[in-house]
Amino acid sequence: MSNYNFEGQPEGDWDDRGELTWNEFDWQQFLKRHEAEISRFNELYAQHKDHPGHIDEVAHLMGWDSDDWSVTDLPSDEEVQSHLDSLDPDDLHDDDTDPYTLHRHPVFVVIRGLHRVLRQLCERFADAHVDRTSPRELWNYAQALHQAESNAILAVSALDMGDYALAVCQLKFALSAINSAFAILPKLVNTESRPGRAFVRESRVRLFDLREVCLRVMNDCRDELRRSWGDREGE
Repeated sequence: MSNYNFEGQPEGDWDDRGELTWNEFDWQQFLKRHEAEISRFNELYAQHKDHPGHIDEVAHLMGWDSDDWSVTDLPSDEEVQSHLDSLDPDDLHDDDTDPYTLHRHPVFVVIRGLHRVLRQLCERFADAHVDRTSPRELWNYAQALHQAESNAILAVSALDMGDYALAVCQLKFALSAINSAFAILPKLVNTESRPGRAFVRESRVRLFDLREVCLRVMNDCRDELRRSWGDREGE
């Protein structure tokens, strides 16, 4: 999972869609498709999480490693317009012609998907073992997950604006929160019990992958910043 289309769609892409206007129902359908995409990611992740290199494997199955996501291979405005002109108007609500929003960014889908399962794991364990769970540690863990998710999403927003330095700062906050979640996790449960070990194991897998994704995106951002500074010095 590297070299994503950090800058989103070309400027003016929404305007290039001609007379298309979306009402509340259209956006609700769009958000349903987005939720289905997150569910699809989680299903694929659950199937492959025990494989070596499963992050890249799932990204491939989701179609995120194509040239469409490369920073250096963005289509021109003319190419986008040519593609839109070739479409049947009746197909304009298909997934491939949905307007670009943050919801469609691969890193956004990964962040939302992994955090959704982390919350579900925690909720199920707390419901089944309420007498063995510290309310204070549970609250601290939930807060750490919230901070990790919100800062990572803000980082994706910064990527979408092309502000790589801001994205790096937000990712640092996200990584700090993820590390806090790692530290709190063993305090939530009795790891000598089978359910406790299973809860910690499944949670740690996803926390490690969240950290890996944040580090990869951070490295990509720094590469972009270095190239930008190199271009300025060469002028």
